This record gives sequence, structure tokens and C-alpha cells, in this order.
Amino acid sequence: MMTPREKSLLSILGIALLVILSFIAITGFYLPAVQKAENERKTAEQKLKQAEQVLSLRTELEPEIQWLARSGVAQTPPQDAQSKLQALLRKQASARSLDLRDSRILPFQTGDYFDRVRVLVKVTGSERDVFAWLSSVHLPNQRQVITRMEIKAQNNDLTRVEVEVEVEKWIISPDEI
Repeated sequence: MMTPREKSLLSILGIALLVILSFIAITGFYLPAVQKAENERKTAEQKLKQAEQVLSLRTELEPEIQWLARSGVAQTPPQDAQSKLQALLRKQASARSLDLRDSRILPFQTGDYFDRVRVLVKVTGSERDVFAWLSSVHLPNQRQVITRMEIKAQNNDLTRVEVEVEVEKWIISPDEI
């Protein structure tokens, strides 16, 4: 049998043990879980703000986005775009019976929004064929333009011209998106 004094001491020790266990549970499990939830909430709020900014920016840039979609923009590595541009220029020149004198890939230039790939081509042919070729190569709506051109008459045949053009095409590199 326990005396009332032992009973009260045992109840005080039980209450003290309960308080200690509660303190350990709160500091060991509850507070870290609350802190983690608070950090996740702050992170989610930041992501929401960023998403709202992107959405507002998208509405501002919607015309440009539609223009890019219409012009057939695609993420392209610069080396692929340069070789495709060079092949296109050669194909267009041979389709118009022009003599290809030189075709060189120039170093591409990076920009804030677009990269520019460049190709230098020298061809000779009749004036009419050369000008038809030039008009088929200069395509601003497809982001492909002639940025430099030099036309010379051939010494031995005045009906033929030699033209050297530098053609640039604007692309979006895969690492820019």
C-alpha cells in the first residue's frame, strides 16, 4: 500500500515525465514539421509569383510568340542551322543554273534573344538568274536576310555577273529557352 504522500509524489513525477515527453515531442517533431511546412509555403508563394509574372509577360509577348510560331521557329543548334542554310543556298543556286564559286560557313553570333548563323556564298550567272536567286534567298518573314552583297560584272562577258552575299538566319538555340 502506498501512502498519500507517495501517491502525490508519484503523480508529480508522472506529470513531470509527461511534461518532459511533451517538450521533447514538440521540439523534436512538431516544430520541425511546422518549419518545413512554412518553408514549403514560402517556396510555393515565390513560384506562384514567378508564374504570374511569366503569365503577364506572355500576354505582352503574345504577338511575337504567334509570329515565331507562324515563321516555323524551332530550337536548332547553330551548327545544324548553318549547314541547312548553306545547303539551301547551294540548292537555290543550282536550281537557277548559277555557278557556285565559293560557299563558306562564317562563325555564328550569339544574341540576347536570337542567335545569328551566317553563310558566305559567291556565285556567277546571268543578271536575271542572279537577281531571281537573290530574291529567293532574302526571306525576312522566315528570319533569313542578305546582310552584305557585292556585285561585279565579269570581264569577259558583260551579260554575266559575279555576286558575293552574306546571308544570316536568326535562330533560337536550345540553351536559350
